[in-house]
Amino acid sequence: MGLGTDLASLSQIKRGVEMGRKGTLNMIMNNMKPKKATKVLAKTMYKELKNNGFNNKDIVEFSKELLDYLAQDIKKRQTERDKQKEANLLIG
Repeated sequence: MGLGTDLASLSQIKRGVEMGRKGTLNMIMNNMKPKKATKVLAKTMYKELKNNGFNNKDIVEFSKELLDYLAQDIKKRQTERDKQKEANLLIG
C-alpha cells in the first residue's frame, strides 16, 4: 500500500468516526428527555475533552465560550422581538 492509499484509508476512518459521533448525538437527542440528554451530553463532552488532553482550565474556558454563545443567541432573539414589537406599533 502506498502513502496515498494510507491517507485515503485514514480519511475514510475519520469520516466514519465523525458519522458515528453524529449518530450517537442524534440518538441521544431523539431518544431522551432534554434534562437527561443534557446530563449525558455534558458527561460525554467532559470525557472527550479530558481524553484529548484538555486540563481543568481549558474545560472552564470551553464552558465560558459555550455560555457566551448562549448569551449572544439570547441577545439576538431579544433584539428581533423588540424590532417586531416596534414594527407592530408602527403598523397598528
